[in-house]
Amino acid sequence: METRGNILKGVDGLFMRFGLKSITMDDIASKLSMSKKTIYQYFKDKDALVSEFVKGFLDQQKIELLKIRKESKDVIEELVKTSEYLKNTVCNVNPVVLLDLRKYHPAAWKIFQDHKKEFIQNHISETLRNGIFEGYFRKNMNVKIISRMRIEQIEQGYNPDIFPVEEFPSYDVQIQLFDHFVYGICTLKGHQLLNLYHKIED
Repeated sequence: METRGNILKGVDGLFMRFGLKSITMDDIASKLSMSKKTIYQYFKDKDALVSEFVKGFLDQQKIELLKIRKESKDVIEELVKTSEYLKNTVCNVNPVVLLDLRKYHPAAWKIFQDHKKEFIQNHISETLRNGIFEGYFRKNMNVKIISRMRIEQIEQGYNPDIFPVEEFPSYDVQIQLFDHFVYGICTLKGHQLLNLYHKIED
């Protein structure tokens, strides 16, 4: 339904910028210029709205990542395009979003965890195997370990105890972690092609 979609689209900016806990249903209604009664016709409560929002965000992420893989001529191009995608989406998420999700919205947190285990880990593992096959990634790495490490790396990048946001903006942290990860898994051949894509001279 169009109204349902408009509500989900409208909460995107609010949730991603300010977190989940601080945004009330009154805030959402005001932002969308509609009554809370209208919102409750589509979502029984805030928990349901957050769960649907998270599911939609992750479904779109899956579509975009698979599209990038399909349209990339090699795994290095896939990584470069993935980096650009992350810069425009995940890197701009307020760190408090994950904290709020885990603490106040267990149903939505489970959706996130399931997505991480069922899609993200497999997607990263497949990317690593493709890179090894193409000769751009190191053959001696353990794909299971490195894929899990990468997932935890992303989450830890949003941990305010490790990276206080006032000192380390999430955008900078996630880009630095991504670049460190990529250069760490590449062979010399991979480094050369990566530098070519980034127009960096050896």
